[in-house]
Amino acid sequence: MSKFWTKDETLWSFALYGTAVGAGTLFLPVQLGSAGAMVLLITTLVAWPLTYWPHRALCQFILTSGAPRGEGITAAMKHYYGPKIGQALNALYFVAFFVVILIYAVAITNSLTEQLARHMAISTGIRILVSFIVVALLNLIFLTGRHITIKVMGFLVFPLIAYFLFLSVWLTGSWQVAPFVQQLTVTPHTLHEIWISIPVMVFAFSHTPIISTFAIDRRERYGENAMANCKKIMKVAYLVICLSVLFFVFSCLLAIPADNIQNAKESGVTILSALSAMPAAPKWLGISGIVVAIIAMSKSFLGTYFGVIEGATAMLQSTLNRAGIIKSRAFNRALSIMGVSAITFTVCCINPNAISMISAISGPMIAVILFIMPTLATFIFPALKPWRSPGNLITLIVGLLCVSVIFTG
Repeated sequence: MSKFWTKDETLWSFALYGTAVGAGTLFLPVQLGSAGAMVLLITTLVAWPLTYWPHRALCQFILTSGAPRGEGITAAMKHYYGPKIGQALNALYFVAFFVVILIYAVAITNSLTEQLARHMAISTGIRILVSFIVVALLNLIFLTGRHITIKVMGFLVFPLIAYFLFLSVWLTGSWQVAPFVQQLTVTPHTLHEIWISIPVMVFAFSHTPIISTFAIDRRERYGENAMANCKKIMKVAYLVICLSVLFFVFSCLLAIPADNIQNAKESGVTILSALSAMPAAPKWLGISGIVVAIIAMSKSFLGTYFGVIEGATAMLQSTLNRAGIIKSRAFNRALSIMGVSAITFTVCCINPNAISMISAISGPMIAVILFIMPTLATFIFPALKPWRSPGNLITLIVGLLCVSVIFTG
């Protein structure tokens, strides 16, 4: 490869793409489809800047913090905002991604019970059994170890992306453009739908956990030139991400009846369930759709689960130490896994709506970490003044709008 673009930069582009395109991609068409054609069109126009600007800001925040070698977002939070606020932000970071694993676990359970409902009546007992099996199997995979799990997840990235692209192209034969064009009108209701769709957009395009690893790797390799290299890779990766995800969203929404999409939203299932529920859907679509949806959500669950368990272990150890109780890290980790698993199982049994959880909890919390925290820092701390920009200001405003959905949405 030439100096203009290296093999290492290609690999990081794939890493960003593989982390961004997954389970969140399956929820985005459901929200945008129920919100209307104008919301989808506006999302298309703002997708790239509102993916690039916040992740760029988070990279800048980490790289300019002067954090010790090997430390990323956690150290940067404490460096800029101080120990107390930094600790609160770390707790928010943990809760935000804890909710993410709850959303994926609930959606996996819903996808399975939806398939079972076609062959039998689903009682509360069956729902509890399916929830237990889902949580147990995900933990079993997790307990095989980080190396094996990440290797399997990496292997699954390309088949999943290939399936999304194949499905996008295949659905073009069923596009119904006229109903979509008729919906292209702006009303006060449209503005409301744009506003309440922001958390799902944030959730779908966010891949916050890998940004810390990405920034650390670039700093170790390029030193003071790390940010320039990060921006170079991110511009290309996010262009490909936005184009492919939006093509998938458009293709689904032009081919699937609005009633199917609304039913998927109310049931808390993914767009693949809406596709398989179409009367003329071929048998292979129903089978492959449920398999791909479960694999995509399981991959995203496990990718987030590592960070959640590490965060829970650190918080538990800190709490016990303050109480004068000293336990080994292995004990604290095992207790954390049991506690997180018990909560996940309970939530799966309760079955809250997945998209409502994204809108009310996960999306706004991620917005605080990704949209607000790093951009606000550029307007507060003199050391970050060179990074102030109109893009950062717009990102901050969008983040605040996303958080406002919690209180008034």
